[in-house]
Parts: sequence; C-alpha cells; structure tokens
Amino acid sequence: MTGMKSFRHFGVYGVCERAGKMLVIHKGKGPYTGRYDLPGGRLEDNESLLKGLEREFMEETGLSVKANSNLGTFDFFVRYPEESFTHMHHIAVLYAVEIIGNEEPQKLAMFEGQDSLGTEWVDLHLISLDSSSPVAVLAAEWLMSGILPFAVEY
Repeated sequence: MTGMKSFRHFGVYGVCERAGKMLVIHKGKGPYTGRYDLPGGRLEDNESLLKGLEREFMEETGLSVKANSNLGTFDFFVRYPEESFTHMHHIAVLYAVEIIGNEEPQKLAMFEGQDSLGTEWVDLHLISLDSSSPVAVLAAEWLMSGILPFAVEY
C-alpha cells in the first residue's frame, strides 16, 4: 500500500457467544477507541497463546475462560494516524472460548495499559464496522454463518 507506514500489533482474542449475543469490551484506547472489540490482546514475554488469552480475558472481563478451538489467524490494516505511522497491521489469533462456571463479567481493575472500559453482551446483528473493530465483525459473522474466510478485507 503506497504511502502507508504501519506498525505491527499481534494479539490473541476470545470469541464467546451466549443466546445470540457476543461478549465484547468497550475499547478505551488505540485505533478502536469507542468501539466494541473482542477481549484479548498482546502476549507478555515468554507467554503462550493460550496463557495470554486467559490472562487478557481475565484482565478485560474478570472472567475465566477455556479455549475450545483455534479459529485461525487473520490480519487487518487499520487506519491509525500517529506520529510515526499511518496504519496498524493488526494480526489476530482467534479462539472460540467458553466461560468457566456461571460467572458474569466483573468490575474491572484499572491499571496502566488497561484498554477495556467494561464489557457487554451484544446482539450479533448490532456488530458492524460502524460500531466495532474488524476483529469483532469477523467473529460475529462467523457466529452467524459458521464460515470463516481464508482472508479478510474490510
């Protein structure tokens, strides 16, 4: 893409569905600020994909989860003008997850780097590029159709 300077963001995310609704976070930072996004994020040093998923899900929702399946790896180029770049190359590993026990999302601990402003169960039909990150849109489309594309272009 001509004229584009991007930085790479690699993260792991959980897709959790209940009764036609998907668990999302309200994003408070980054290119998805003010939108719905999937719980998840960056790995810490020496952290596996599954351990990172479990930690991020707990930090952003207060919930313990178990991964049921790896849905694949997807990437998106998202406009994100900052001082030294114009776009973010977002690489996302998606897992289908289930909540352990009958827990509900908890009040979140605020700490430096926390980018979740809370959680919500959102009807799948309300997830769109106007309201949500492309990762959340992909997840909602999969939950509604059962189909994941080989490549995504939003």
